[in-house]
Amino acid sequence: MSAQPSRTDLVDTLLHPRSIAVLGASDNPRKLSGRPVDYLKRFGYAGRILPVNSRRATVQGLPAHPTLDAIDGDIDLAMVMLDAAHAADGIRACGRRGIKAAIVAAAGYAETGEQGAVLQRELKAAAEESGVRVLGPNCLGLISVHDRAVPTFTSALDENIELRPGPVAFVSQSGAFGSFIFSEARQYGIGLAHYVNTGNEVDISVSELLGAFAATDESKVLLAYLEGVSDGPGLLDAARAAHAADKPVIAVKVGRSAAGARAAQSHTASLAGEDRVFDGAARQFGLTRVSGVEPMLDAAQIFATGRRARGRRLTTLSLSGGAGVLMADEAATHGIAVDTWDEEWQRRMAGVIPPFGSPRNPVDLTAALVSEPDMLRRALDVALEHPGTDMIGVLLGNADGDIDELTDAIAKAHGSTDQPLVVVWTGGNGRARQRLRELGVPCYSDPGRAAAALGHLADFSLRPPLPTCARPTGIDPQAARAIVEEARAHGRTRLDEYESARLIAAYGLHSAQARTARDPEEAVRVAADLEGPLAVKLLSADIAHKSDMGGVRLGLTTPDGVRDAARDILAAATREGVGDARLLVQRMAGGDRTELILGIQRDAAFGPVVVAGFGGVLVDVLDDSQVAVAPVDHAGAVRMLRSLRAARVLDGVRGATARDVDAVADALVRLSWLATDLADDLLELDVNPLLCGAAGDGAVAVDCLALLGAPSEQDAR
Repeated sequence: MSAQPSRTDLVDTLLHPRSIAVLGASDNPRKLSGRPVDYLKRFGYAGRILPVNSRRATVQGLPAHPTLDAIDGDIDLAMVMLDAAHAADGIRACGRRGIKAAIVAAAGYAETGEQGAVLQRELKAAAEESGVRVLGPNCLGLISVHDRAVPTFTSALDENIELRPGPVAFVSQSGAFGSFIFSEARQYGIGLAHYVNTGNEVDISVSELLGAFAATDESKVLLAYLEGVSDGPGLLDAARAAHAADKPVIAVKVGRSAAGARAAQSHTASLAGEDRVFDGAARQFGLTRVSGVEPMLDAAQIFATGRRARGRRLTTLSLSGGAGVLMADEAATHGIAVDTWDEEWQRRMAGVIPPFGSPRNPVDLTAALVSEPDMLRRALDVALEHPGTDMIGVLLGNADGDIDELTDAIAKAHGSTDQPLVVVWTGGNGRARQRLRELGVPCYSDPGRAAAALGHLADFSLRPPLPTCARPTGIDPQAARAIVEEARAHGRTRLDEYESARLIAAYGLHSAQARTARDPEEAVRVAADLEGPLAVKLLSADIAHKSDMGGVRLGLTTPDGVRDAARDILAAATREGVGDARLLVQRMAGGDRTELILGIQRDAAFGPVVVAGFGGVLVDVLDDSQVAVAPVDHAGAVRMLRSLRAARVLDGVRGATARDVDAVADALVRLSWLATDLADDLLELDVNPLLCGAAGDGAVAVDCLALLGAPSEQDAR
């Protein structure tokens, strides 16, 4: 058995191997099993290439070996080109030979159904028993540009392309689509250090590789193409490492779906769909999520320069006033400000552009630029000196006859500053964009794409610190667990409203004062101890949404009103066959308050998460929520609330007073610790509504629903 390499050693073994064995290597370079040998030879891999083929003495002009044991010396990496039924035996052979890592290319595993899943479990067991780290299966391998280590069969290397090294490392779960992105990156002039396909991830995952790349000197920008997340905590660990190393992680995640199976039981389930959890985790931990391949490569272009934005102020120089306005509009969409320059700096710019141009910002150089290309150099000099400029955008088009002069001026300006500078060159024969990219200047064909890339750069450059979560005071985990254990003892997985309120009270969340009652007369007696207008509700562990069956009466002020409401509610419960029907008499929260929803959800990939949004009876209609992985800190909780689409409501609109955002944030922090501490028990929890008063008035929960995981689900953990 080989000793498992550390994360750093794993990267060295995969990406900087001194020797590569290819099991099942074919003499035919066009066959999938022959391509790895062909590519290693053709692209100049300097290490030992070791074909293993028991039927041939040579493979593609190289000595072939009947088995791994017949090879002299150390073997760093093996590429297993055997079918799915025999790949596990190949991994065991690697383990006996002391090989630390192997790539399993074969398909036909869990992606094909149960029979394939059995083979995948066997492969996983072989890896664990042998100590060999496995990349794959269903994996086309990797491309390490610096070392020309290309154990892969991707068609992206069919032609004798130039492998241009650069600071970008790319990891993809999809082999075919990852190869498309690899090829497209070359067209964008983006230099790649490494490209790795992880396939079915029986062992090595995207998360582990991102974390490893964050620790390497050669990788400055990390790209990830994800079809799903199986190891959420691992991905967040990688995000932390990348954040500390100031390395952006640009991620495309496909598969946008909502968690619908339990939506009828809990609002939180629908508000925290799987994709929203990933979105929230990305914002929380500084991942740059983009919507597709083009936005990924657009962002990679500007991040590959290594530059950071000191602010969000953009100066735009354009040969078309209309193009400048379009850029300003697109910039605003992405949080970038195109502010008008003050008069002094307008005078300075006016001195280098035609009198019929505009020095305001966007700066209109006019079409005179075509006949006087040096004007661009002079305007760029002024823009670079302007103290209110954090980023520069140059908008040009066609002008193929002046490519050399214009691109030279741009390249000189780009090289004289550490400010982000991008070019939008629309039209023409494309040679200008190609030349600028070769010179290291990010270049786009559309203002919107350039603005989006600048927005991502600004977001990353000005990102907040990662969460520093401290356990709040005034919480009682033992009391919370006792409530859960009592429900478990009675075979229940749903807490009634009164139990749910006690659960959140154990973590310091305030609920409206309430008493339980078994019948209308007891309801009248307990109502006498409560002040103000009252609510009478059905209390049952079996009913999620009481109002749907007439189980809520509000605004009751007299004993007769309480009695009649209690009778009606119990009668409705009897008609619906509710076996544990009781009553909750609750004091109604008064004053001007805003309805919010806070919740807990257990996500399959990331574990416990918290949800915040605008709530009440319209929660599903408004569909305005933010999600974060628990626990959260106070600053992160405030950012969640401020990121809601209707966040302006919290500041007071149309004469309303500002809401007590700090109180809601405190409740969210406390709820996140409840989610963390009861992660193995608590499946979902809704606080809906949480009524938020004016600043200083706090927040109070008036309804709460908690769902526990099934006992079998808990036992399996």
